[in-house]
Amino acid sequence: MLIKMFLFLCLLSSSAIAQVKPADLYGSWVATDVRYLSGDELPDENILKYSYQKYSFVAPNKFYSSPGYHSLGREMLFSLSGDKVQFKSAEGYVMNVVRILEHEENKLVIVHASVHGHADPMAIKYTFHREEILQNAMPLTSADIFLVNGTDTIYQSGQKVYALFKEPDFREFLSFNLYKKGISVKSGELQASFIVSKEGVADSLKILQGINPRYDKVFTDIFNSAKRKWIPAQLNGKPVPVLMQQKMTYFTSDETMPSYFNGRKADEAYHNENYELALQYYNLALETRADDKGHLYKRGICKQKLGNLRGACIDWQKVKALGGEQATVLLERFCK
Repeated sequence: MLIKMFLFLCLLSSSAIAQVKPADLYGSWVATDVRYLSGDELPDENILKYSYQKYSFVAPNKFYSSPGYHSLGREMLFSLSGDKVQFKSAEGYVMNVVRILEHEENKLVIVHASVHGHADPMAIKYTFHREEILQNAMPLTSADIFLVNGTDTIYQSGQKVYALFKEPDFREFLSFNLYKKGISVKSGELQASFIVSKEGVADSLKILQGINPRYDKVFTDIFNSAKRKWIPAQLNGKPVPVLMQQKMTYFTSDETMPSYFNGRKADEAYHNENYELALQYYNLALETRADDKGHLYKRGICKQKLGNLRGACIDWQKVKALGGEQATVLLERFCK
């Protein structure tokens, strides 16, 4: 009876959503709650529950999906018909269709269909809020400040304050252009920092750890070619300078293949809720790729399920240190 009433209310709400226009969606939205359409919570072991998800709609018909705040993410096209949003490839192929359940000026609720459709109580419901609303609600802390010089402040890149590259992803831009220049690296890691000014110009590049002189030189040239391809960081509606970090990591096949195959076995066991077996395979996968955020996150879940909360918290702290926002809620819930 409750499910029937729930579906009836959903049908009523769809008529109110029919007037949503593309312009109503423009901007960036961040998921603040993910649960089943029935209203039941996802289990902790479902990685969707705490994963960061940002949707950006750009006029007239571009859509971006990103698992991190610092990039636009994957580029697609979108079209709107009534309460349905179609996401399409660049060639126009429909990749997914979601249903708008609720829309307000600063709130958007959508449903991703299960195998039984959008009305299935087990379909996944996402509640989004506009990113700038969430950023304004976050308190400014000392961790958000890099340097204070008199009246000038340079902020530290983070979810509250960050500059955004005008193309989908800065790392992909760098990788593609390094490849075009014939740069091939089997193993190594470059770490760099730079400042994006309040005018949206990237400068003050510092290579904190290089790979080799030729790579570092080409990397610098590519960086300089994109100096003006930035949207400045915003704080209280005003542009501010911000310190950004960039890492480029390369692995040999001896490192990636064992991690890949052990990770697949671990994920299968994890999906079947065999957490003891999954833990063993995640341990093997992380021996060669210790920075894999997905494996660390799920290994932490396995440890939690098996009663090792301290070990779980250590794994989730590593995920957060690597830039994995999905671990934040788990750390706040279990690791205080």
